[in-house]
Amino acid sequence: MAMLGKVEKLVALVHPRSRLRRGLALLQDCVAGRLPEVVNQVATLPPGETIRVSLEGDALYLLIQCYRPKPREQGRFEAHERHTDLQFLWSGCECIEVCDLRALQSAAGYDSKGNVYFPMGDKVHQRFLFQAGDVAVLTPPDAHAACLKPEGEGEGLVRKIVVKIRDAHLLEPAETGRCKPARETPGPAGAPPAFVTATFHPNRGAAR
Repeated sequence: MAMLGKVEKLVALVHPRSRLRRGLALLQDCVAGRLPEVVNQVATLPPGETIRVSLEGDALYLLIQCYRPKPREQGRFEAHERHTDLQFLWSGCECIEVCDLRALQSAAGYDSKGNVYFPMGDKVHQRFLFQAGDVAVLTPPDAHAACLKPEGEGEGLVRKIVVKIRDAHLLEPAETGRCKPARETPGPAGAPPAFVTATFHPNRGAAR
């Protein structure tokens, strides 16, 4: 189920050792200025550009984006087979529509990268106004259409950090043993996650 709110409030709602909590902690570090390289990237990225910051390969990475929101008729829904999105609005304003992928009968199958895309159609689903400082937690069943222009708004820029987390429902691995779903084993809060030296790969166009 999608969650929207402030980072500090959402942190209190998730398991202290879950991979989801680790992603939220990364955003906390960005807001607090503890990841200056990421802050610099999101503040200076030219419009229309996306940069990928690799942390743990495809299991955990950031997308840093700058763009102008688009009209609803140009949007599309997308969902991810294993990845949860933490979409954090650094500056600007946009709308996000969310619907339950499981309730859709006509959704296409996942592609080779575990993503699915489909038209929005005329029906308006859950629609949220997304403002600077807000974060949206979008799990695999949450089909979402982001980057939408709010009614009556101008052509302002949006700057966004997207944390992509594979299998966000799992706990971080203990010293030995496998990862476990967060519901299985409550545990004490671990140390804040360390930021791995990132490799920046500039890519044209928005990617979510």
